[in-house]
Amino acid sequence: MSILPFDLVAVDLDGTLADEHNRCSPADLRAMHAVAKRGGYVVIASGRMHAATERFWHEAGLNAPILSYNGAMIKHPRDGFIWFHLTVPARFADEIVDFCETNGYHLNYYLNDHLYVKQENQWSHLYRQRTGSIIEPVGTLTRFRGQSPTKLILIDTPQTTDKLREMFCERFGERLTIIKSNDEYLEFMHPGANKARTLQRLAYQLGVPRERVLAIGDGNNDIPMLRWAGYAVAMGNAKPAVKELAHWIAPPIEQNGLAVALADIFKLHHEEVFGS
Repeated sequence: MSILPFDLVAVDLDGTLADEHNRCSPADLRAMHAVAKRGGYVVIASGRMHAATERFWHEAGLNAPILSYNGAMIKHPRDGFIWFHLTVPARFADEIVDFCETNGYHLNYYLNDHLYVKQENQWSHLYRQRTGSIIEPVGTLTRFRGQSPTKLILIDTPQTTDKLREMFCERFGERLTIIKSNDEYLEFMHPGANKARTLQRLAYQLGVPRERVLAIGDGNNDIPMLRWAGYAVAMGNAKPAVKELAHWIAPPIEQNGLAVALADIFKLHHEEVFGS
C-alpha cells in the first residue's frame, strides 16, 4: 500500500508550470521534485513537442516519461525511448499543407520531433517567444509530401482560427483531432491523440489505477485529462470550463499555484518547497 495520496501526477506545462514567458518558478520545480523523490510518478503532460519540454523535466529532476504533443507521444528523456506515438496520416497532412500554402497561412509542421515552417514571420516569432522551440524555415512545406507528421499547428488571429476550425472540422470530421489549445493555435493531430487516452495508457503501463492519478491543468485541452483522472486540480488562471470540473482550484500560476497544490495534497514540508 502506497503512503502517497496519489501515485501518478500529470502536470500540464503552459499556464500551469510555465508562464507566458516560458519561465517556471523554483517553488513549482521543487514541489514536483519532492513528489518524485517520495516515489511518485510526476509526468509533464503538454501540448508542446517533446524537445520543448525536456528542459523542464531536467530542471525538476523527474524520472517518469513525458507525455507530449497533446497525447500523441510518450517519450522518456533518460534514454530517448518512445513508448507511444501517433501521427497525422500523410494524405491529411498534405491537404492541410496545400491549403496553407495556397492561402498564405502560417503552419508549424512537426516531424521526428523537429519543428519546420515555410518561413519566419510574426507567428513563428510569437511561438518561439512562448515555447523556446527551435524552428527551422525550409522555404516550402510541400517538400514533406507523403510524410506523417506528429502534429501541425496553423497560427493566426483568434477570429481566423475560430473560422478555420469550423471549416476543417466539417472537412475532416472525426478523422483528425482538431483543437484550439491557445487563442491563436489551431492544432491537427491523429484522432486518437488526447491527454486523457494517453495518460490512461501510461498509467496502465506504470501499474497505477485511475483513482490514484492526480491531474493539474488550466486549458481546454486539459479537460479530457482532468475528467479522466481520479482527482482534478484547476489552476486559478484556468478557463471557466476547467474550473467547473475540478475537485479543487489552486492559486494562479503567478502565485505558485502548482507548488501550493502539491504541497497541500502531498503534505510537503514548507521549507522544502518555498524555502525558509
